[in-house]
Amino acid sequence: MSSDALTIAGDGAALAPLQTINFSDNAVSFSALMQVSSLARRLWLVDSASLGFDAQKDLKSPEFKQLFREVTNTVGNWVATTPADERFHDEIWKARTDLVLLDPPFEAEPNTQSSLFSPFRLAVYEIYNHIFYDVYNAMQRRSGEGWLAVGAFNPPMVSVIMVTVSADESGRVPVQHRFDTDTFVYPIWIEPGTTLTLAAGEHQASLVSEGSTWTSALWFEGNKPVTITPHTSDGKRSAIVAVLALGPCDPRPLPAVVPEETPPVWNGRPWAKEGEPIDETAPEAWPETDHLARAIFLKAGDAVERCSFDDSYVRVEEEEEPANARHNAARHDASKEYPLYSALPGNNTIRILAIEPGSGEELRTRLDVAALDEKPTYEAISYTWGDPSDKTLLRCGTGNVLIPRNLDIFLKRLRNPTRTRYVWADSVCINQDDIRERGQQVSIMRNIYDGSERVLVWLGLDTDNKASTAFKAVCDVVRFWGPKTDRLRFSSYANRLEPMGPGELAQARETIQESAWEALRTMFEADYFRRFWIIQELALGSSAVVFWGDHHISWGLIGICAAWTLTNGWYFNFGSPITAAYNAFLIYALPLAKPSGISPFSKLDLSIILGTTAGRFNSTDARDRIFALLGMPFVGNEPGVNPLITPDYSQSLRSVSIEAARRIIEQDGNLRILGAIQHGPELDLSYPSWVPQWDKAHSAEPLGLRNEQGFYANGGEIYIPSPSDDLEALHLTGLIVGTIASVSETLQKGALHFQAISDPSHCSTMQKVLSGLNSPETQLCASWGGMEERAVLFGFNDPEQQAKTLSPESKSMSVSVTIQPGSYAMRNTVETLGGERAKNNHLGEYLLYWRERVSWNAKDLKHRQMGPFWGLMESMKESDPYAMERALCSMNTLAGRCFFECEDGMDGLGPAATREGDVLAVLFGAVVPFVLRPVDRTDGSKCWSVVGECLVPGLMQGEAVERAGLLKAGSYTRGAENGRLQHEPLKDGEVDPRLHRKVGENGVCAFEIR
Repeated sequence: MSSDALTIAGDGAALAPLQTINFSDNAVSFSALMQVSSLARRLWLVDSASLGFDAQKDLKSPEFKQLFREVTNTVGNWVATTPADERFHDEIWKARTDLVLLDPPFEAEPNTQSSLFSPFRLAVYEIYNHIFYDVYNAMQRRSGEGWLAVGAFNPPMVSVIMVTVSADESGRVPVQHRFDTDTFVYPIWIEPGTTLTLAAGEHQASLVSEGSTWTSALWFEGNKPVTITPHTSDGKRSAIVAVLALGPCDPRPLPAVVPEETPPVWNGRPWAKEGEPIDETAPEAWPETDHLARAIFLKAGDAVERCSFDDSYVRVEEEEEPANARHNAARHDASKEYPLYSALPGNNTIRILAIEPGSGEELRTRLDVAALDEKPTYEAISYTWGDPSDKTLLRCGTGNVLIPRNLDIFLKRLRNPTRTRYVWADSVCINQDDIRERGQQVSIMRNIYDGSERVLVWLGLDTDNKASTAFKAVCDVVRFWGPKTDRLRFSSYANRLEPMGPGELAQARETIQESAWEALRTMFEADYFRRFWIIQELALGSSAVVFWGDHHISWGLIGICAAWTLTNGWYFNFGSPITAAYNAFLIYALPLAKPSGISPFSKLDLSIILGTTAGRFNSTDARDRIFALLGMPFVGNEPGVNPLITPDYSQSLRSVSIEAARRIIEQDGNLRILGAIQHGPELDLSYPSWVPQWDKAHSAEPLGLRNEQGFYANGGEIYIPSPSDDLEALHLTGLIVGTIASVSETLQKGALHFQAISDPSHCSTMQKVLSGLNSPETQLCASWGGMEERAVLFGFNDPEQQAKTLSPESKSMSVSVTIQPGSYAMRNTVETLGGERAKNNHLGEYLLYWRERVSWNAKDLKHRQMGPFWGLMESMKESDPYAMERALCSMNTLAGRCFFECEDGMDGLGPAATREGDVLAVLFGAVVPFVLRPVDRTDGSKCWSVVGECLVPGLMQGEAVERAGLLKAGSYTRGAENGRLQHEPLKDGEVDPRLHRKVGENGVCAFEIR
């Protein structure tokens, strides 16, 4: 088809946000386009099942292509051979065709051929590429006449949008929408008697139901508000009245725009009356996001004010020896020979590496022994060991020791030409051949890093000369994003973690160039940020400086930049975020999980910390995934005093994992950790089935790690420990809900669509699960910003006052959280944070969310055969800004899992290893149901294996507990719209019945898990 004569209605001097591209100015072009559009919309009405398409689901198969070609020729020949005054009138064609047509053109079930998701209709949608490509070429030609360049249209990614009439007496309620990029729109079907009015700004266009009048396509500028108003002749309400084809274009650079006005923000004192004097010493109430943003900046200290790199304030070369240097040297007598490694004299002593002054290739060093109690002066080095085989000899005293070549390079970088420099580096300061010493030194790692003058981070050589560009970009980000007023006040950080609007985004793109963005990507993708040990090393150091080649910068500035990249700057680079920044952000944020003058957040459970690191970090020794965290101050772990477990490198990985899992369950008091059970397609019984294998990547996204999902299958029933000498077994109680009768194929990223499932009943389950996961009424949020109500904490602008108030000795204030979306026990609306732990740690939830968010790419989740589903999500973005994010998260939830149906008809989403005969159970202390596998032992008794967690509509809000009669009448309520279970508080003196459940009563079962 030729598009030479297509014309565009609108002002050529400036591109209006809505353009009408007319077909009718040239008879040849008009006839060709109208024939193609008539063919497509008539094929869309055909009952494909009547032609045998119900047996053909693969669009690429020869059989499907042949059938589709035949029906296309039938309809196309009618259009081409019918007289011109009749060929475009659909009613004439309907009356004469022998094809079976769908009336109405929709059915609810996704697996029927009449649905928007059928393979036949997906093939029809591809025809609309021809229309959009012609009108795109017309737009491009007009671009050369002074119009703003439009985004490129690259077939074959066409999607659709459904237009519905809302429940209003007039039948004319506008549908709010916004397209991410420039988008072409053309009708597929409009209900007879309906007119659509589409508007963008002051520009409007109308589409009526008669296909013969569809002589133009519409173009909308990306990221501009759009309204679609249906006008119905019969006052129809709550119905689908139109289906439109969308041709999204590639992103294009946005023009610079004037920053939009800042939206109204929380004022911190909503209770204050207008005109009352403000008490500056009184606490203020601010959303947790604003607390976190403030803490992120204040943690960096004075580095934010200076905001530069390679400056003298980051002391690289000491001008004079530190005060304690003589104390260090006094321990070394140059006239004596010392063995390279002798037993350390005490449990709190370390070796310090003295780098002797000099230059050239050869390094001369020695090892001094120092007691940490005497506060020796040294700097702790944080680096990657690199290839285990890439080592070099270091001259150390009178001997030599093999060290990683990467460390050797950095030691030469740090060497001072005139004085001795004292550092601590694990590969040389710990005798790596002494297993007992390794475990003992790991147990005091917190003291080692906490006692250092500062931490020196070595990213490695700057082989591509990007360090200077990256560090400058870091400073540009901090200056751009930083508070413009008093940096201590909460009001300076309002909405700081929300994604940027168009105006602010345009400003950021002027400040940070493409080359700078790629340099940042290279920095965050450095091997260093994937090393497991650095989590503890950077979290524990009092301050840190990052070295990359010949340049250095404050770690605090990089931490702030990482936070911006994952929050406010998520959409900066046109949908290509730097997901690798998550590791740096996590490491920077973890120390904030402790009440202080800048942070109100409580300590995290180890199960949460392990969840945030899953699949993101590497360790040469898999045991270090536990040992490397024991210096962190998490709940139940007091480093150096009462550790959760004691590092012991003589234990096997299996033994370490079992001990850690058992201690975590005991400490957490719930079964959250079972969400990390990821067997893959087959049960791995090399470990007890209830013990996670933390050294393996997740095969599916955990369901129960994040309380904010609002899942509550246990209905408040709690985990009661059962003492046992058998360390391989875990004894639990719960309810058996059903036995699994059928299982679908396992869904994988890149193939998340209905046609990947062969059994129609499982297709129905998929639709049900997707519907539930994407319902704002039944799922609380996809991220912090998506909550129904935002969690609010009290805080003081003065850090000293806040530190004093939040100290364990203070009784003056309780910190309240005004939201409790999910819980492993009783769910209440207001929570008081007391002691070291919150019932629901929202900082942990936030970090877990971002770990999930950076684990997937939208392209892997948006399959073309689900185009109508994604079109529907697009249509909801204006009225529900978190609809698309929720949809992407829901698709990611499906990946690596299968659908199942029980003997009684209950169905859901389960682990890939699910098999017929497995049992669906609700375990007390777990917020999601689990699939268990019965195992008959030789003595006739039975035990169970944990297959994995699952999602079952109608079982996620304590329904099984309620049906079993375990909830006393009047002790709970349910939300009228979402069905959420809420417990009433126990009355004074009332005994908690959950503490006295008996096996055998009300269906309560005992499970011995192995």
